[in-house]
Amino acid sequence: MESFRGRYTNKIDAKGRVSVPAKFRAITIGQGYNGIVCFPSLKGASVIEGCGPEFSNLIEEMLAQLAPFSDEREELAMVLHGNAWELMFDADGRVVLPEELRERAGITNEVTFVGMGQRFQIWEPAAYAAHYEQVMKKVGSLSDLLKPPAQMARERGGNDGGAS
Repeated sequence: MESFRGRYTNKIDAKGRVSVPAKFRAITIGQGYNGIVCFPSLKGASVIEGCGPEFSNLIEEMLAQLAPFSDEREELAMVLHGNAWELMFDADGRVVLPEELRERAGITNEVTFVGMGQRFQIWEPAAYAAHYEQVMKKVGSLSDLLKPPAQMARERGGNDGGAS
């Protein structure tokens, strides 16, 4: 599976149109969708989450694991489905970012797209820069979390596929 990688800053016009990075467009088109899905982040108001159909399907699978009428499922579905926007590419590879999402993220004349693997984020550039500085102060202590899958399985007491 292709993953969303890299950081791109693009201008947004008065109508809210912004060019989605070509690499990101290629991924969602490769997944059979001529657009992107965007929704408010669960982590805070200053960022918009974006994805293609593969991650959107993963969200559906995760929600399906919760009790159908539980408060948690309803609350998550309200944000992840009820406030999601399906944004189709125009002939120039642009989408119209809804005013509601732009206001929530403080986006005015530029946006920064940030690849996150299976999904991506859309930030107001200065907000992203400030957030990135905070992340860089913390990320060194997180490097121990990155381990090969077989090692993680062994540490959790799982079977890594090898003989015992």
